Amino acid sequence: MWPREDNPTERDRYIDRFLIVFAFLMHCFQAELDAHYLLNNLEDIEDFAAGLPTILLQTEVIVRYVDVINHRDELKDLLKRFYTNIYVPQESDQSVFSRISRQLLGPRMITVFYVATMLNYFQEFVVNILAGGREMIYKQVYFFDNTKMPQYLILIGINFWVGILIITMLFGDLNLLGELLMHLNACYLQLGKDLRLAAARLLESNDSTNIAADYRRELIKILQRNIDLNDFAANLERLFTFRLFISFAASALILCVLLFISYKTNELDMMYYCGDWEQIIYRSDNVEENKKLMKLVILSIELNSTPFSLTGLNYFTVTLTSVVKIVQGAFSYFTFLTSMSSN
Repeated sequence: MWPREDNPTERDRYIDRFLIVFAFLMHCFQAELDAHYLLNNLEDIEDFAAGLPTILLQTEVIVRYVDVINHRDELKDLLKRFYTNIYVPQESDQSVFSRISRQLLGPRMITVFYVATMLNYFQEFVVNILAGGREMIYKQVYFFDNTKMPQYLILIGINFWVGILIITMLFGDLNLLGELLMHLNACYLQLGKDLRLAAARLLESNDSTNIAADYRRELIKILQRNIDLNDFAANLERLFTFRLFISFAASALILCVLLFISYKTNELDMMYYCGDWEQIIYRSDNVEENKKLMKLVILSIELNSTPFSLTGLNYFTVTLTSVVKIVQGAFSYFTFLTSMSSN
């Protein structure tokens, strides 16, 4: 159901809407309890500081949750396009697929850490119950008696459910962005490979009259693919830019200091410089075709003069590395909460 199918049944639509509204209300409920804890500890700076990260994370998740819901149809369209035109399957290119899988090991390992954190929460809950305690997972103050067993079990269940929603949103974005960026990057790099292969094939022929025209036609095909990739990248940027901005901003507030690392693929910048077009022109006897080819090469170079990079509302550049840093920071926060709950 997520993203929803193209033609969901009426029952599925109602279930979908109910879960969306219910999850939103539970997030708001948890945020209110976090705020109540802060208000009760305004004069105790240590306890106040201990509860502050919780409400900041809840606020971040609520904002991101609303953004995800508002753009879920766009996400579905983007994923359809991704798996149709961008995704590099293992059957088509084993080496590229293996390289992408290795690059995504980091985010997947962080996912394991998140799951381990939630399991640790569950362990603390079991120990707490066996000891006769009624401690909640997070730093919260309730406006009613939450220590009675029926209420406690319901509230602790909400705690766990909201926690699962939070970590799945965090590592879900991480893994999804990693998958999209790595496969998109592979497609960009493939353009340069195909251009060089076309040049090598033409250089092996002895047709000095038509070689420039043939290369120009190959270059036009590469440019069309390049434009399609740029359009996909622009849609990706538009869909994730606000969410990434919120994620960076909230992480900075929670952790105070966060190292933002960005990198760009130099091969993309140099792709059309290194397309062996100068060898084609050297071998070509057709002056007019050489002129047309040079104009097209200049246009091609200008097309990638500014390589694609994700941004957070144009305030900073986001790459897979920096996204990993965000989630590593959030993971540190979860570890902090775990240590607090055990004290």
